[in-house]
Amino acid sequence: MKAISVGFPFLPHIIARPTMLLTNALWMASLLSGLARAALTNFTIDDTSPAVVYAETPFARCDPSVCPSSNLFNGTSSFTASPINISFTGNAVYVHLGASGLCFFSIDGLDTGSFFDSTPGDGGNIYLAYRNTTLADTLHTLTIQPITPGAVIQFDYLVYTHNVPSKLLVGAIVGGVVGGVVFTVGLSIAALFLGRRDRRRKLATRGIPLGDHWPDRPSLKLMQLKTQE
Repeated sequence: MKAISVGFPFLPHIIARPTMLLTNALWMASLLSGLARAALTNFTIDDTSPAVVYAETPFARCDPSVCPSSNLFNGTSSFTASPINISFTGNAVYVHLGASGLCFFSIDGLDTGSFFDSTPGDGGNIYLAYRNTTLADTLHTLTIQPITPGAVIQFDYLVYTHNVPSKLLVGAIVGGVVGGVVFTVGLSIAALFLGRRDRRRKLATRGIPLGDHWPDRPSLKLMQLKTQE
């Protein structure tokens, strides 16, 4: 008995090109991921944020019912005569506050700046008191320390800048490319099967191959006799 092989030997030839496209798309995805650039993004820490650690509970807080809120971020600020510690991950930091007296700024234990304001205010005078744009983009701890006796720090908010990888955009592009190639492969296979089915249907309408022993069939013998008459 002769063995009959059942399969689809044509498939490797049909899907070879789409498969090559898919391989190229995956290679491009890897390349794009490696070239993904980081986007500079600003983050704001308000005076009421849990990220702000006060050495002592602020003795006063400004809100719209007490202080002019036009210059206050989120409408609030906090008054303290004790150190403030804030941790952040970034390469730049900007501190906005009001103060009466002298305060120093240190980052990771190193003194890096100071701020002095001797003008009494109504709580609405907020300044860019300190900035540092030369930091490594790693975790840092900023300390604001009042120095002069009776110095009061009015902390409003802090802004830090961090490089955020923009790989979400790359992922969306790669996903679209791979999805398009997979869709093309599916269409190619579907078109192949539909074409083969159509060819089989056309062959069926033309007749049935009879082989060498067709005279053995009674109905065909009758047709042969009529033809001879």
